[in-house]
Parts: sequence; structure tokens; C-alpha cells
Amino acid sequence: MLSPTTLALLEELQALSHAAYSEGGLLYTYVEAASQAHFRFPRDGSRSLCDNQLRELGRFLQSSQGSYAALAPAPSFERLAHQLLAQLKADLNFEEASWLMDDGGHNMDGTLKMARRSDNRYFALELMCSID
Repeated sequence: MLSPTTLALLEELQALSHAAYSEGGLLYTYVEAASQAHFRFPRDGSRSLCDNQLRELGRFLQSSQGSYAALAPAPSFERLAHQLLAQLKADLNFEEASWLMDDGGHNMDGTLKMARRSDNRYFALELMCSID
């Protein structure tokens, strides 16, 4: 379950995004599934996000806050990506994570997938952002 701190961060990001994109903005969906990590998050040998995935998460967050054309995240958004991941780790105690993103031009979506193998639990934070 997500903590009030994590929910507050997501809601703050959402509010700032909606202020930047009055006809669009950031939306999120949180998924938690018992006994499903083994097929929703197959093992691929990687246990944590690589630097490139964290940068892409930072770029997504920056784009969602009004800098849509950013090709690389500012350091503050890289730190925000690390902060979000740390809060999720504290909340969910996951052991593996991955970030997949699709930049569709005027909209972006990404999924942060997480698995806790000790009890086969799967988590996902789905993020969607549209500028219109």
C-alpha cells in the first residue's frame, strides 16, 4: 500500500502538471497484485533500474511539469525520480523494478513495474501525461 507521503507527492505532481497543461496533465494508476509477480514481472537478470531508466523517469517527470520538449532531465528531476523510487521502495519493499516509457509526441505514458519475490507480489505505477 502506498503511504500518505507517496500519495501526497503524486498528487502534488498531478496538480503542478494540470497547472502547466490546462487541457491535459498527469494521471496515475497504482496496481497491486498478490501472487502475480512471477508472470507480470518475469525475471530478466536485472534487479534494479539502470541509470538510463532513472534518467528516462526523470525526463518523464520533467515533461509532465511543463518542459515537454526536454531531451534530458534537469538534475532536479533526476533527484525527483530517485526520491519517488525511494519512497515506493520504503512503502512496498520491492526487490526488483523496471521503467518502460512511450513518448507519443503530445502524450507520454510509462509504467514503473516492481516485484517483491519473497511473497510473489507485483506492483505497478502507471503514469500518463498529455499536453492537451
